[in-house]
Amino acid sequence: MSDRMNRRRFLQMAGMGSAAALLGLGACAPQATPAPVVQPTTPPTVAPAPTATPAPTTAPAGPRILRVRITHDIRTLDPAFTYSDVETFVAGCIFNGLVSYAPNSYDVVNELAESFVPSEDGTVIDFKLREGVQWHKGHGEVTAEDVKFSYERYALIDSPYKDDWLALDRVEVTGKYTGKIILKEPFAPLWTSTLPVDRGWILPKKYVEEIGNEAFATNVIGTGPYYFDQWTPQQRVVLKPNPDFFGKKPAWDEIRYVPIDDDKVAEVALEAGELDFTSISVASAERFRQNPRFSVLGRPQLGYRWIGMNIEHPKLQDINVRQAIRYGIDVPSIIQAAYVGQAEQNYCLIAPGLLGHWKDAPRYQRDVAKAKEFMAKAGLQSLDLRIDTLDETEYRTWSEIAQQNLKEIGINLTINNLDSTSFWSIGEGDQGKDLELFVNSYTMMPDPAWATMWFTCEQIGMWNWMRWCNADFDALHQKGLVTLDEGEREKIYIQMQRLWDEACHTVWITHMDLIYAYPPTLKPAVTPHGLMQVKYMEPA
Repeated sequence: MSDRMNRRRFLQMAGMGSAAALLGLGACAPQATPAPVVQPTTPPTVAPAPTATPAPTTAPAGPRILRVRITHDIRTLDPAFTYSDVETFVAGCIFNGLVSYAPNSYDVVNELAESFVPSEDGTVIDFKLREGVQWHKGHGEVTAEDVKFSYERYALIDSPYKDDWLALDRVEVTGKYTGKIILKEPFAPLWTSTLPVDRGWILPKKYVEEIGNEAFATNVIGTGPYYFDQWTPQQRVVLKPNPDFFGKKPAWDEIRYVPIDDDKVAEVALEAGELDFTSISVASAERFRQNPRFSVLGRPQLGYRWIGMNIEHPKLQDINVRQAIRYGIDVPSIIQAAYVGQAEQNYCLIAPGLLGHWKDAPRYQRDVAKAKEFMAKAGLQSLDLRIDTLDETEYRTWSEIAQQNLKEIGINLTINNLDSTSFWSIGEGDQGKDLELFVNSYTMMPDPAWATMWFTCEQIGMWNWMRWCNADFDALHQKGLVTLDEGEREKIYIQMQRLWDEACHTVWITHMDLIYAYPPTLKPAVTPHGLMQVKYMEPA
């Protein structure tokens, strides 16, 4: 099913259409919680997953351990402060929401909610929790007070994700297990990028208040099929099965997440039997497809990759310099070298197939003469710049080609290769002012607001590394969150991308597919937009 079709269904669920569109989330609808999260008591409305190979009659020789590659180490597992999808992959096994995405699907199904019913206008959602669900490690039962605490917390702390709950007025507790989520106005991304994912997860109120936000970041407890057991920085994160899980028994005796920055290193580890599931480079996909020891899974990515420019830096404040850089870099050569030509060049923020994609965005191609003209307009014959990059094959390749390209127009580019821990902190706070050029890649949820929210004025010092502040962009972002008409919403996001393009702080590279490889003895789970759903993975 296309993103556009799913988005229309989600908006219906949020109140634009009948509440009957809830696919089993309502009190009167069948329970729609497919395995392995919950064992339904009535037939699921979601198509069941393919039947797994029958388990052997003899007991396994040893513990079942799933080893999953993550592209960098974790920093926090608090969903209010996570830094990347890596932490989502880990924390997704630990926490549950009222609802979630079903495995390999955009279908929204119940998790902690027994029922979950929105009003006709989508501004009030009545929920009833499953009774008897326990927090990890003996921390008591989940109640409606935990739901209230979890969602209202975004308005009380300085979270970069607070826009995910921008329309929240309050959560009203009406009983031990019941309550109402009350919005100030309809909120378009509620069913796509808030409730079914990280910001919909429920946290233990009493426990968080006792240990504090800072300690909770790396001492999390939830209700999920696995609990957080140990973390050895730069080596592994270990999860163990939750004996009190309310659903199907967890499939693994242990899940190990192994941080490996570079695709090539991860591919060697997979071939050596040291990993069970990893993303791989596009260039290596065919080699793994030809190897009967492995299966390969590809997903079109909604995320985006770019070379950014810090417009606050004195060397880059003149738009003529930024124009010279945009015309000076040969993106097709980057794609050929980094991806063996197996990726499409990107020209705008929002991916094809997603509402708000700007199909008529300008196509900037390398033009050395024009780049030199812009350098002359800036009064420059030469300029020294630095590009900060993840020390990975993909991004080193980008930087090396950009270095060669820009030398021809008088820009001497120094490449600063950084490990993942160092790289993901370079845009934080005042140290972000020192950025010049940088490579970057952000993942996406299937709603255009999840593309624009990181580049508002408020995100400078957090995720807006270009340090670009535009009041019109910010106002349109807020408008897009509460506009439910798809046609009007599309116009909003295209106009935002026009403002972005005019500021000239970005060289777009690609949206690109995400490619995973794994042995055929594993049954994978990945969202339609390419994000791992580790809690749903099982032996085949």
